[in-house]
Amino acid sequence: MRRLSKLLAVFLGCAFAARAGDGPIKPNVGTWALNLGKSKTEAWVAKSQTRVYEEREGGLLYARYEGTDARGNPTFVEFEARLDGKPYPYSVRGGSLTYTIALKPVDDRSFAFEVKAKFAQPVLDRNGAVHEGRLAWTGTHTVAADGKTLSDSYKTDWHGDPSRAVLVYDKQ
Repeated sequence: MRRLSKLLAVFLGCAFAARAGDGPIKPNVGTWALNLGKSKTEAWVAKSQTRVYEEREGGLLYARYEGTDARGNPTFVEFEARLDGKPYPYSVRGGSLTYTIALKPVDDRSFAFEVKAKFAQPVLDRNGAVHEGRLAWTGTHTVAADGKTLSDSYKTDWHGDPSRAVLVYDKQ
Protein backbone atom coordinates (compact mmCIF):
# COMPACT_ATOMS: atom_id res chain seq x y z
CA MET A 1 0.00 0.00 0.00
CA ARG A 2 2.80 2.38 0.89
CA ARG A 3 4.55 1.64 -2.41
CA LEU A 4 1.31 2.33 -4.33
CA SER A 5 0.98 5.68 -2.53
CA LYS A 6 4.52 6.65 -3.50
CA LEU A 7 3.94 5.65 -7.12
CA LEU A 8 0.71 7.62 -7.22
CA ALA A 9 2.46 10.66 -5.71
CA VAL A 10 5.25 10.46 -8.30
CA PHE A 11 2.74 10.06 -11.15
CA LEU A 12 0.61 13.00 -9.99
CA GLY A 13 3.71 15.12 -9.46
CA CYS A 14 4.87 14.42 -13.02
CA ALA A 15 1.40 15.11 -14.40
CA PHE A 16 1.12 18.46 -12.61
CA ALA A 17 4.68 19.42 -13.62
CA ALA A 18 3.90 18.62 -17.26
CA ARG A 19 0.67 20.60 -17.08
CA ALA A 20 2.41 23.55 -15.43
CA GLY A 21 4.83 23.65 -18.37
CA ASP A 22 1.93 24.07 -20.81
CA GLY A 23 1.34 27.60 -19.53
CA PRO A 24 0.13 30.14 -22.03
CA ILE A 25 1.54 28.39 -25.14
CA LYS A 26 -1.27 25.89 -25.81
CA PRO A 27 -4.15 28.43 -25.98
CA ASN A 28 -2.28 30.25 -28.79
CA VAL A 29 -1.81 27.27 -31.09
CA GLY A 30 -3.64 27.79 -34.36
CA THR A 31 -4.37 30.47 -36.94
CA TRP A 32 -5.69 33.91 -36.00
CA ALA A 33 -6.95 36.77 -38.21
CA LEU A 34 -6.79 40.47 -37.30
CA ASN A 35 -10.22 41.96 -36.57
CA LEU A 36 -9.81 45.68 -37.37
CA GLY A 37 -13.34 46.44 -36.17
CA LYS A 38 -12.52 45.28 -32.64
CA SER A 39 -8.95 46.63 -32.59
CA LYS A 40 -7.93 50.03 -31.26
CA THR A 41 -4.88 51.26 -33.12
CA GLU A 42 -2.93 54.47 -32.88
CA ALA A 43 -0.09 55.00 -35.36
CA TRP A 44 0.03 51.44 -36.72
CA VAL A 45 -2.69 50.46 -39.15
CA ALA A 46 -2.79 47.32 -41.27
CA LYS A 47 -5.15 46.19 -43.96
CA SER A 48 -4.79 42.61 -42.80
CA GLN A 49 -2.70 40.25 -40.69
CA THR A 50 -2.84 36.53 -40.07
CA ARG A 51 -0.90 34.99 -37.21
CA VAL A 52 0.03 31.33 -36.93
CA TYR A 53 1.26 29.96 -33.59
CA GLU A 54 2.74 26.49 -33.12
CA GLU A 55 4.03 24.70 -30.07
CA ARG A 56 7.46 23.28 -30.76
CA GLU A 57 9.49 20.71 -28.87
CA GLY A 58 11.36 21.96 -25.83
CA GLY A 59 8.73 24.48 -24.74
CA LEU A 60 9.15 26.78 -27.75
CA LEU A 61 6.44 29.01 -29.17
CA TYR A 62 6.82 29.52 -32.94
CA ALA A 63 5.00 32.51 -34.45
CA ARG A 64 4.57 33.72 -38.02
CA TYR A 65 2.71 36.95 -38.86
CA GLU A 66 1.81 37.71 -42.48
CA GLY A 67 -0.29 40.54 -43.82
CA THR A 68 -0.56 43.80 -45.66
CA ASP A 69 0.23 47.24 -44.24
CA ALA A 70 -1.85 50.39 -44.77
CA ARG A 71 -0.01 51.13 -48.04
CA GLY A 72 -0.66 47.65 -49.42
CA ASN A 73 2.88 46.38 -48.84
CA PRO A 74 3.32 42.78 -47.66
CA THR A 75 4.49 42.28 -44.07
CA PHE A 76 6.16 39.28 -42.48
CA VAL A 77 7.39 38.62 -38.94
CA GLU A 78 8.71 35.35 -37.52
CA PHE A 79 10.12 34.22 -34.19
CA GLU A 80 10.62 31.18 -32.00
CA ALA A 81 10.97 31.77 -28.25
CA ARG A 82 10.54 30.25 -24.82
CA LEU A 83 8.51 31.99 -22.14
CA ASP A 84 11.58 32.50 -19.97
CA GLY A 85 12.21 36.24 -20.25
CA LYS A 86 15.37 35.76 -22.34
CA PRO A 87 15.83 37.46 -25.74
CA TYR A 88 15.33 35.43 -28.93
CA PRO A 89 15.70 36.51 -32.59
CA TYR A 90 12.64 38.33 -33.98
CA SER A 91 12.75 38.57 -37.75
CA VAL A 92 11.01 41.39 -39.64
CA ARG A 93 11.30 40.84 -43.39
CA GLY A 94 12.52 43.98 -45.12
CA GLY A 95 13.36 45.69 -41.83
CA SER A 96 16.57 47.68 -41.56
CA LEU A 97 17.18 46.64 -37.93
CA THR A 98 17.66 43.35 -36.13
CA TYR A 99 15.22 42.64 -33.31
CA THR A 100 14.89 40.36 -30.31
CA ILE A 101 11.78 39.33 -28.39
CA ALA A 102 11.51 38.26 -24.75
CA LEU A 103 8.37 36.53 -23.42
CA LYS A 104 7.39 36.11 -19.75
CA PRO A 105 4.30 34.23 -18.56
CA VAL A 106 1.66 36.28 -16.75
CA ASP A 107 -0.96 33.54 -16.19
CA ASP A 108 -2.36 30.45 -17.98
CA ARG A 109 -3.57 32.49 -20.98
CA SER A 110 -1.22 35.50 -21.05
CA PHE A 111 2.38 36.49 -21.48
CA ALA A 112 4.22 39.80 -21.48
CA PHE A 113 6.36 40.63 -24.51
CA GLU A 114 9.26 43.00 -25.02
CA VAL A 115 10.74 43.63 -28.46
CA LYS A 116 14.10 45.40 -28.75
CA ALA A 117 15.81 46.80 -31.81
CA LYS A 118 19.49 45.92 -31.95
CA PHE A 119 21.96 48.42 -33.41
CA ALA A 120 24.50 47.24 -35.98
CA GLN A 121 27.21 48.85 -33.84
CA PRO A 122 27.05 49.89 -30.15
CA VAL A 123 26.23 53.59 -29.75
CA LEU A 124 27.93 55.88 -27.24
CA ASP A 125 25.55 58.57 -25.96
CA ARG A 126 26.56 62.07 -24.78
CA ASN A 127 26.77 60.82 -21.18
CA GLY A 128 29.27 58.13 -22.11
CA ALA A 129 26.82 55.22 -21.80
CA VAL A 130 27.06 52.43 -24.38
CA HIS A 131 23.79 51.27 -25.98
CA GLU A 132 23.46 47.98 -27.88
CA GLY A 133 19.89 48.73 -28.96
CA ARG A 134 16.64 50.34 -27.90
CA LEU A 135 13.29 49.21 -26.64
CA ALA A 136 10.94 48.91 -29.60
CA TRP A 137 7.58 47.91 -28.07
CA THR A 138 6.13 46.13 -25.05
CA GLY A 139 2.79 44.77 -24.01
CA THR A 140 0.70 41.81 -22.97
CA HIS A 141 -0.61 39.02 -25.19
CA THR A 142 -3.81 37.34 -23.91
CA VAL A 143 -6.07 34.59 -25.23
CA ALA A 144 -9.71 34.99 -24.09
CA ALA A 145 -11.14 32.41 -21.68
CA ASP A 146 -13.37 31.00 -24.45
CA GLY A 147 -10.32 30.58 -26.74
CA LYS A 148 -12.01 32.42 -29.63
CA THR A 149 -10.05 35.69 -29.55
CA LEU A 150 -6.62 36.92 -28.58
CA SER A 151 -5.44 40.45 -28.01
CA ASP A 152 -2.14 42.25 -27.86
CA SER A 153 -2.33 45.27 -25.56
CA TYR A 154 0.63 47.56 -26.18
CA LYS A 155 2.22 49.56 -23.34
CA THR A 156 4.70 51.23 -25.69
CA ASP A 157 4.80 51.86 -29.42
CA TRP A 158 7.73 51.17 -31.75
CA HIS A 159 9.42 54.39 -30.55
CA GLY A 160 9.19 53.25 -26.91
CA ASP A 161 6.57 55.96 -26.21
CA PRO A 162 3.42 55.13 -24.19
CA SER A 163 0.70 53.40 -26.20
CA ARG A 164 -2.92 52.34 -25.70
CA ALA A 165 -3.20 50.26 -28.88
CA VAL A 166 -4.99 46.90 -28.68
CA LEU A 167 -4.96 44.49 -31.61
CA VAL A 168 -7.69 41.83 -31.54
CA TYR A 169 -7.53 38.56 -33.49
CA ASP A 170 -10.23 35.95 -34.13
CA LYS A 171 -9.45 32.21 -34.13
CA GLN A 172 -9.84 30.68 -37.60
